Amino acid sequence: MNAYFVIVLLGVILFFVVWILGWVLERLSHITLDTARAPGSRAWYMLVGPGVALHESAHALGCLFTGTEIVEFKPLHVKTVGDEVVLGFVKYRNPSSVLKRTVINLAPVALSLALLILFALGVTYLVPAATGIGGQALQLLEDLIYLKSNSAILNDPIYPIVEISGFVYSFFYTFAGLTVIHPLFWMVAFLAMTIMFSNAPSDVDVSNALPGLRLILVFDALWLIIAYIYPQAGWVLFGLFELLAVMYALAIALSILAYGFFIMITGMAKLKTPFNLIPFIVTIVSGFLLNISEIGTPALQTVISVGIFVLVLIPLLFVKEIRAVR
Repeated sequence: MNAYFVIVLLGVILFFVVWILGWVLERLSHITLDTARAPGSRAWYMLVGPGVALHESAHALGCLFTGTEIVEFKPLHVKTVGDEVVLGFVKYRNPSSVLKRTVINLAPVALSLALLILFALGVTYLVPAATGIGGQALQLLEDLIYLKSNSAILNDPIYPIVEISGFVYSFFYTFAGLTVIHPLFWMVAFLAMTIMFSNAPSDVDVSNALPGLRLILVFDALWLIIAYIYPQAGWVLFGLFELLAVMYALAIALSILAYGFFIMITGMAKLKTPFNLIPFIVTIVSGFLLNISEIGTPALQTVISVGIFVLVLIPLLFVKEIRAVR
């Protein structure tokens, strides 16, 4: 086993992990959030609608990229058809090419995560004394690409795991440096959640992309064998799997933010208005007090503030008088 083989393996596995996480989050939203079961409501348009619009827009961009004719495009269109609720759609001339169908139906995975990663990296430039995370990502990518030139590193299969994990930790630490009193902290968390919703494949997406996915899996399996036997072959696909490994490792980090924010929203939704705002307000106030008191690092202040949110929310959920009736 060598470092390039591990990079290829990470690129393949993490792609499906991120896809599955989006699917699970979307299903959980329908189980735990009444908002997700009420398409067309004001709350639905705020929490779920953006993800639906992005998902359908990505399909439309996939059509444009492959030269496929779009017949009708409505990124956000709540309409009841029989027993089903249509939330948005793209009607297009289904291409005969397996590759084109795969691109169109996997477009939400690529576009949504790419946009989220670019935005998240950009936001970290607003963190005082920690503005180099974007450059760090580029440096990591370069190091992974050129490790094939260093036999000592190439023969160390743990190297890419350590380097990528270290970068993900740096991103978390830098992002936490915004603290809960910065609006962008909540904006990134919100976007992470809605974009993970958009990342969730529909049954139609899976069905249409399945032939292409089979070909991708066959190619991935063959390339894994090649990478194991002759890692220098990686120069042929210059930076491809290195980019995928870094991008989807960061996407895993962002999915953790998405799940965290989703849990917070779900917990607050179980309380009556205005009591559901109490945990959030206490969190902001505690973050402000920690900030002006200069207690610990900004990242530690974020951890403490989020912990306070949990400590305040849980007891409130057991008070029958303020728990929302479902």
